[in-house]
Amino acid sequence: MNPRERALIDLFAAMEGLSGPAFECPYYPCHYDGQDCSLCFCPFYPCLMYRLGGEIVVSSTGKYVWSCKNCHWIHEKENVEEILAYFSSFPRQLLVEADWKFFSKSLQEILFGEEIGFEIDNAYDLTPANIYGFECEPLSEGQFLDVFIDEFTITRIRKLSDPEEAEGVIIPEKSGRTLIGYVDGFVKCTF
Repeated sequence: MNPRERALIDLFAAMEGLSGPAFECPYYPCHYDGQDCSLCFCPFYPCLMYRLGGEIVVSSTGKYVWSCKNCHWIHEKENVEEILAYFSSFPRQLLVEADWKFFSKSLQEILFGEEIGFEIDNAYDLTPANIYGFECEPLSEGQFLDVFIDEFTITRIRKLSDPEEAEGVIIPEKSGRTLIGYVDGFVKCTF
């Protein structure tokens, strides 16, 4: 079973009833003691939202992956309840057939009350969702990431300086607690 199928199974099972902490799991606690494990496999993966604690890393096989190691958000009971309430309004078949953009838009609606990412030429710009509410200052130059996702898997990443060249999902480049992205010019944001 692939991670996407497992995420949907967890989502549908949680809609039938929350499971809470999974004390019997050999990996418990994988994030923090007392975590809600109802959504062990996240339905938003890869969310590409640094604010939740994730980041892009290179796996032992040399592939890019979104690491959720530092994400606690999906394991907080009140967030799980909000996610389940949100997805309960959709037919299950729609959730099975939905693409990554549907789940990204859903996550933004849960976090911000609306989708704040947007289509730009041939790409989807997730920069506004990544820097929302952070202190930012203008930069004269920089680079951002153009992330390609196929079937909920990161297949390729490239660094760009021109948003018109982007074809995937645009997100800021991260270094420590600093994000460098493009919003009507380059910005450096601290979170």
